[in-house]
This record gives sequence, C-alpha cells and structure tokens, in this order.
Amino acid sequence: MEMKQLYRNDYYKVIEVTLNDGEVMPQHKATSDAFILVKEGTGKIIFSDNEIELQQGSTFMIPANKEHRLQVHEAFNACIIFAPEAEIKFL
Repeated sequence: MEMKQLYRNDYYKVIEVTLNDGEVMPQHKATSDAFILVKEGTGKIIFSDNEIELQQGSTFMIPANKEHRLQVHEAFNACIIFAPEAEIKFL
C-alpha cells in the first residue's frame, strides 16, 4: 500500500492511494468525511454493517469516523478528498 498527498489548500486535501492485487488497507477511519474516486482497479469497502463494491469510475462518500477497511481485488488506484486537517487513523 502506498499513500501520498497530491494537493492541499485551506479547504481540502487530496491523497492518492495505491494497492496491489489482493492487498488490504487495514481497519481505519478518517477524521472528516472522505470522498473516494476510483481511477483504476476493483475492490470493496467493508463496514461492520455492509460492503460497497468499487470499480474504475466509482465514487463514494465515507462519513467521518466510520470504521472500515479496503479489500482490493485488482490493482487499485484512487484519490481520497477530505478536509485539510483530516487524518487517517489506523485501528
């Protein structure tokens, strides 16, 4: 898993997340709402009460402090947009 900040201003920041086939982004939460835009690959966001399938072109808003993990099926690249002061906290 690779995460890098692409952009930041006073209103939002953009992080790029890249994972390989079968890789998992462990259980975590963001301290602000997070908007995900999938640029490449497939996977699913797994919450305690449901799962959201993702593919190239998918978008989804994850509420602040909602615990989840990301399971990748096929090489995955996405941008995450959230508040500039937001953090991703691994649990």
